[in-house]
Amino acid sequence: MDLTLSLAPMEGITGYVFRNAHHKFFGGSSQVRYYTPFVVCTYTKRIKTREKQDVLPEHNEGIPLVPQLLSNKAEEFLYTARSMAEFGYREVNLNLGCPVATVTAKKKGSGFLTVPDELDRFLCAIYEGAEKIPVTREDGSTGSLAISIKTRLGFSDVAEAPKLFAIYEQYPVKDLIIHARTRAEQYAGQPELGVFFEILSSSRLPITYNGNVFTKEDADGILARSQGKLSGIMIGRGLVEDPALCREIRGGPPATKEELASFHRALYEGYLAQYAGFHGQSSGDLVVINRMKEVWSHLGLLFADNGHYLKAIHKAATRPAYEAAVRCLFDNCALVPRTPGILEAK
Repeated sequence: MDLTLSLAPMEGITGYVFRNAHHKFFGGSSQVRYYTPFVVCTYTKRIKTREKQDVLPEHNEGIPLVPQLLSNKAEEFLYTARSMAEFGYREVNLNLGCPVATVTAKKKGSGFLTVPDELDRFLCAIYEGAEKIPVTREDGSTGSLAISIKTRLGFSDVAEAPKLFAIYEQYPVKDLIIHARTRAEQYAGQPELGVFFEILSSSRLPITYNGNVFTKEDADGILARSQGKLSGIMIGRGLVEDPALCREIRGGPPATKEELASFHRALYEGYLAQYAGFHGQSSGDLVVINRMKEVWSHLGLLFADNGHYLKAIHKAATRPAYEAAVRCLFDNCALVPRTPGILEAK
């Protein structure tokens, strides 16, 4: 299958520890591509320590990774983009999809979609500037930094889409990743497939679909309707809920409990290493447990649990309590198939 499958960035979940664990057990053989949670481009031209740690090459060895950047100022974007190129990245991704109010209020993320003329000028500046940022391609030749975009269909209404996508068409977008909803829709309801496929049918750009892919059937339905024009599928919640989903889409088997237990162990131990000595052992342990609870809020949907075992995981406040609760869940709960997220593909 000549199709790019990728893990969408999810703040608080898909950092480098998660990516390493997922790539080791499920991503490598399935050729999954990864995107970082967004790096904020600032006027100080400094990258936050936490964000820098997430993109460092030594924390992402062997992982096909694209840093995602959040900005509405071309100079700040290009400074951070150049820093990513110096780390060895050949592509950065512009976040035009984040729906969080604290982001959109600053006209960033999907908030930038409310000022299309400003967005147009910004894109003109960053694509022109990116041509002056050198990178070394895989074959050893020299090129310039590529920029992909992750966007929504509009801010308040899909009627905004024609103007926005006419703007995108003017630029050499490496990949246009479309979350098939508006910001107003957040993550609720069914994706706006009709609008998405209208854009796909007329666009000259490579386009990746994003939104409500929770099962192989969801992906198959999108692919069947795309008539070979789709560049890729990006999956967020669906791939955290079912880490083997990309393997299944490529025709492989679903995850086993043994694989999931190994994946969990690697993820848990990775967080323990990351937060070792964090304001004392007990504080570090609590940070790790809370990180794992975020993952279980998604991964737990893969288990036939009556509420008892997952509840014990979420109540755990110490490592012994957490580890015991996880053992009980793996020992007592069978895996269940996920429910399709796309109910129609008209």
